[in-house]
Order: sequence, then structure tokens, then C-alpha cells
Amino acid sequence: MDTGTTVPCRSNSSHKPAPLAPTVAALSALLARCTSLAAAAALHARLLRSSRLFGPPIIANCLAAAYSRLGATPSAVALLLHAPTASANRFSRNILLAALLKSRDLPAARELFDRMPDRDTVAYNSMIRGYVDSGHAEEAFRLVRTMRELGVRPSDFTFSILSSAVCSARHGMQVQAAAVRHGSAHRNAVVGNTLIDMYRRVGLLKYAVRVFWSMNQRDIVSVNSVMSVYKDDGQSSQLFECFQSIRSLGLSIDEFSVSTALSMCTTDEDLAKGDQILALCVKTGLLSHLIVSSAVIDLLCVCDRLADAVRFFEGMAAWDSETCNAMISGYARSGIMEPALSLFLLSLRKGICPTEFTFASLLRCSSCFGLMEQGTQIHALISKLGFEDDVIVATALIDMYCKLGSLNHARILFSRVCVKDLGMWMPIEAKDQNGEYQFWFSHYRYNI
Repeated sequence: MDTGTTVPCRSNSSHKPAPLAPTVAALSALLARCTSLAAAAALHARLLRSSRLFGPPIIANCLAAAYSRLGATPSAVALLLHAPTASANRFSRNILLAALLKSRDLPAARELFDRMPDRDTVAYNSMIRGYVDSGHAEEAFRLVRTMRELGVRPSDFTFSILSSAVCSARHGMQVQAAAVRHGSAHRNAVVGNTLIDMYRRVGLLKYAVRVFWSMNQRDIVSVNSVMSVYKDDGQSSQLFECFQSIRSLGLSIDEFSVSTALSMCTTDEDLAKGDQILALCVKTGLLSHLIVSSAVIDLLCVCDRLADAVRFFEGMAAWDSETCNAMISGYARSGIMEPALSLFLLSLRKGICPTEFTFASLLRCSSCFGLMEQGTQIHALISKLGFEDDVIVATALIDMYCKLGSLNHARILFSRVCVKDLGMWMPIEAKDQNGEYQFWFSHYRYNI
């Protein structure tokens, strides 16, 4: 029966419009936000299927940059090496250069650098950084001279890289002079900070302080750096003046500020001032940082408050090698061997890797208590973990064997050490037995 109603017909020609392809800008933004290799690989596959990978060069560049950022440097290198020559541009070559350097292929990176038709500041900075990271500081400085001769202007980043490579006062002054000429030393906080660290590293502490006060812009890293300089120079009053001025500069105290201040209190054995800083740490929540916790433990142990240090240590939510070292050192300083060894074994079971300072503290315990068996067991572990060549550990081992009367072991260790510092001679001077000085000083004359 006809009800008079009509049923609408579905047209066969009505299809959903095809989705629009993402724009180059959208793809670039998406690649820049990639947080996993799986996501980058998925985008890579989609770009290959759509034949858009080597369209505008920016897409391949962004994909290579994403691979490099996410730790897949070989994928970045392979992508750019297989890119059509016509699609490569200056940015492509700079990204490829950075990827090769990140994969530690310095010869290939230098070959690419030499073939680049348009080497800019970014390319020079990458190559200079590659040489510095590989321990070839002279090559880095040689490249800077070439850069200057060709009229390529260095950037602030150039001076930051060079400052980290400086090993001598002469080179340091040259780098600072160049940074001042280009206006980077005073206006850029990052450059100023690296110059402070550079002068601290080469021992020119007064120069480091001058750099700090000449800076037009200072950040918390600047203040922390100069505080470390004052700490190294034993200038506690200047250090605490800096510490108190942090807030007046509009900056916020961080964990490095308070740990440096606490270390100065430890050096001065100033518990009253240390308690004030400790209260500030509790108030600001900085006590949760392990670097602060280890400084607190050091302070309490030095000021003969071992029981408070133990309670504080046991109440911590987590430990690391630095906090364990501080506690082991505290036990050693107080002449308590058994808890130090127990904590050492517990830290190993927890997967906390010992450092050279851990072994130095344990060896001091062994030598003080005449524990040859424990000392040789620790020595065996040191050899197994590859710490025997470390100067700090080697000095502690020689000191232990000398104090325990085992001069043959001390002689063997002394002979094996390539670099002998002054601290290594101290235990030797205390032992004038059986003509041993003849052996030690023959080596001393040889090293001179």
C-alpha cells in the first residue's frame, strides 16, 4: 500500500573527499616533535610511500635531524648520503656533518667539510666541536685561524667551544681577547660562564673573577661558577657574599649554589653557617637533590656529628655513588671500618658503581687498621673494575702498602703508574727502610 512517503535515494556518486596531504610546514613541525624512533620511522615510511621524502629538501633535513636527535645517527647519515644531489642544500650538508661527528667518524666528517662549497659558521662550529670532543685541540685552533683568514665571522658558540678546549693560560687569554673583540665576552652569559670555567681550569682564578664582574648579563650558572672559583681559592667571605647576593640579582638559588656553600662550610668546619644553609635547603626543597645530600653528609661528618649523618643518610629516599662515598668517607674519618665495608657491599648489591673516591676511602680504612687481607681484596676489585691506573686510587694503594710494610707491592704499583703526581711521593717520603730511597729517587730522576 502506498503511504505517500518517499524514501530518499542514496546517490552512488557521493564519496568522502580525499584527505588533504599535510603541508611541508606541518610535516616539519611533526618531525621536530618526534619523541621516539618508532614515530620517526613511521613518518619516514609514509614519506617514502607518498614520494615526498626528497621533494622539498627541508623534509629530508628535518627527518635526518630527528634521527640524529633520537640517537639513530647511522639512519640520519644513510638518509642524507642517499639523497639526490639536486635536493641537497647547505642545511643538508650541515646536518650530515653534525651526524657524522656524532657517530665519531671524524675522517669522513672532515672529508665532507672540505668538499662543502659554502662553509658557514655552523659548519665551522660543528667541525671545531668535533675536534675538541676527540681531543684534537690543536686542530680545532688551526681551523679557527683558517676561519678567520677566510672572513667567516665566529659566533658566541665558537668561543664557548674554544674555551672548553683551552689547556694553557696563554691560549685562554687569546680566546678571551678574541671574545672581547667580537663583543661576546660581556654581552653573552654563556660565553662569560665558559670563560670563568676556563680560567678556573687553568688556575688563573683572579682572571675568572674579573670575567664575572665584567659581564653585563649574569645568570645562576655565572654565580655558581664564580662561587666555585672562590671555594678553590679558599675565599669563604667572598663566596658567601656571592651566595647572599643571588636573590638581589633576581635569580633563584639552585642545588649547585647550596652544595658549593655547604662544601665551603665543610672546609672551614663552620657548622653554625652550615646549619643555616641546611635550614634553607629544607625550606626550598633542595634537600631532595643528591648533590646537596652528599654535601650535608660531608659537613656533618667533618663536624663530628657522625650519628646525625648516619640518620640523615638512612632516611634518604635514594642513594647514588656520591652520597655513598660521603658516608663511607665519614666512617673512615671516624676510624670505623666495619660499617664502611658493609655500606660498600650494600651499595654494590644495589647496583651503585664505586668511584675512585670510594676506593680511596676504603683503602685509608685498611691502612689505618692494618687490615692487609681486606686491603688486598679491595685491590683485586680495583684491578677488576679498571681503576688501578687512576692517580687517586694508585696513590691510595701505594700509601696503604707502605703503611702496612709491604714495600714490594708499593714498588710494583709505583712502577706501573704512567703519571706520577706529588701526592704519590708523600707515602714514599715517610718510608726510609732498607735503602728503598735509592729505588724511589732513581725513578724520580728518570721522570724529571
